[in-house]
Amino acid sequence: MGKIILLNTPIGNLGDLTPRVLEALTTGSLFAVEDTRVFKDLLGHLGIGVSGKKILSLHDQSEPGQVGRLLELAESSDLHVASEAGSPIVSDPAFPLVVEAQKRGLKIESYSGVSAPIMALELSGLPPIPFQFHGFLPRESGKRGKIFEEAGYGTHIFFEAPTRIDETLDELSELLPEVEVAVMRELSKKFEQALRFRARDWKERKKEVTLKGEFVLLLHKPEKRGAASGEHRQLAQEILETGASPKQVAKLLSLILERPTKEIYSLLNRQNRD
Repeated sequence: MGKIILLNTPIGNLGDLTPRVLEALTTGSLFAVEDTRVFKDLLGHLGIGVSGKKILSLHDQSEPGQVGRLLELAESSDLHVASEAGSPIVSDPAFPLVVEAQKRGLKIESYSGVSAPIMALELSGLPPIPFQFHGFLPRESGKRGKIFEEAGYGTHIFFEAPTRIDETLDELSELLPEVEVAVMRELSKKFEQALRFRARDWKERKKEVTLKGEFVLLLHKPEKRGAASGEHRQLAQEILETGASPKQVAKLLSLILERPTKEIYSLLNRQNRD
């Protein structure tokens, strides 16, 4: 029985190709790729011929039966899966294939490599934990704004098109002027850029950015820490008197105040002792 092998390819600099992926590209005979022309170009740059290789397409517009056909082939031969760049899973089309492969009991391996979201996080100077990757932002301004406003504590990572990055940052600077922002362009490539600033300063900083290439946008939202007022303490006492446990009350107040449950629980215990 064959297996599924996920190949993480370079996002720009061919020097980021791992020896393990290079060996798979050289010796593998069956491939499912997002763009066959881009994949063949990659092989050409690496000096790898296509003779003896079966290269099939797998992308967002693939026919519904394509995943099934690929998995049938994978039952007897190793199927190597690659996107145009980076991970074939992150914002790319291999996810349905992996889900179906798991259902069929096929073995799945991942040959790691450079990742644009992680590279952007490393270069951003923003707090790395917690972080959340959202993929591509919606085209519609209202939907983008809702995502920005509803994003919780931590660093949030987005892909954005060069044709919309200016508009998106204009919108962000109006909605959340105080958040810290990092803009990454052309990661690992010749014209790589990394800028960090407050959202409110975008109008002054935008002249430094060439609005071409591939962009990763990051923003950091600080932890909100509400203060427990006398009103909160009185309400907690009333709830406790109805028979609720201190742990239940602490959990409720932690959601309201956006503070750790253990901290609230400790405050309640001190209040009861007093």
